[in-house]
Amino acid sequence: MMLMNVLRDIFALLQEIYWLMKAMVKTQQHLQPSLIERKLWSKQEIMDKLGMSETTYKRHLKSNLLRPIRLGGTDLYFEEDIVQAMEESRRKGRI
Repeated sequence: MMLMNVLRDIFALLQEIYWLMKAMVKTQQHLQPSLIERKLWSKQEIMDKLGMSETTYKRHLKSNLLRPIRLGGTDLYFEEDIVQAMEESRRKGRI
């Protein structure tokens, strides 16, 4: 009898955790901006803002530090991808 009560309590807690996690995922989906709202940076903007040369840019492409979206031969980047690349560079001690 006592074991059944413990199992019921565990089941109730697992249900609560499930619903809380589901609510968190739903909230995070609403916080993420749509593709239209996200800032796109061109290759030239990245080079200007980060003060890098064409050679450095190509080196970062080759090392996969920069991963562009290529549309019609143009390299484009989402702002958060650039922030992630900078954090990776900082983590490796390059910045």
